[in-house]
Amino acid sequence: MVCYHAPALAYRHLHETSGLISYVVPELEARSVLESAVRFYLLLTRFAKSQAVDRLLEIAESGIGQREQAEFNQITAELRELARPCLELDIFWRDAGKELL
Repeated sequence: MVCYHAPALAYRHLHETSGLISYVVPELEARSVLESAVRFYLLLTRFAKSQAVDRLLEIAESGIGQREQAEFNQITAELRELARPCLELDIFWRDAGKELL
């Protein structure tokens, strides 16, 4: 949804008026492009080193039982944090270059 060609305004409106969007999309901050990019890189590097991807695949293969639920929840929380800086770049900086033209 583009609200007056301002994705950040549309995001803020949806986040404040819809309970569902708050569950699906984390709270975002208008960070600098550099800060969001660095955050993404560091989170991605930590996630890759943690072996969480391998463990997520093991859980997915065998199914999520009671014993795996907490671990699954932790991994998906880490993935949400990894998505946050990507979404911040998309929402707050997608059209930044167009204003300079």
